[in-house]
Amino acid sequence: MAILLTVGMILGVLAPPLRRYGKASSAILACAASLVIAVAVVDLLHPDPRIGVAAIDANRRFYRILLAFEVPALALALVSLRGFQKAFWAGWIIHGLFALRLVVILLWLQLFWHW
Repeated sequence: MAILLTVGMILGVLAPPLRRYGKASSAILACAASLVIAVAVVDLLHPDPRIGVAAIDANRRFYRILLAFEVPALALALVSLRGFQKAFWAGWIIHGLFALRLVVILLWLQLFWHW
């Protein structure tokens, strides 16, 4: 699931260069947000009980935050398919902010978390 989440985040961040191909960037952003939402929904509905109750609760909090960012990004990407360009950029900024948040968290854990 982490690989799908990573692919969704990277696809969404790389969507703006495809603006020259018509609505391809809006479709890529919508697909990326849909992929990330699907990962969140599957993990919310079917948590792995082997990881423990505390980890399940932490994952639920994370996926709720993820849904709070990605559902508006998906909605704005779908609106931008109808030709509203500012909706694409608003959705891309939301998606990009969440991707930036994930990168900051990963760097923080990698560099400053002492085992």
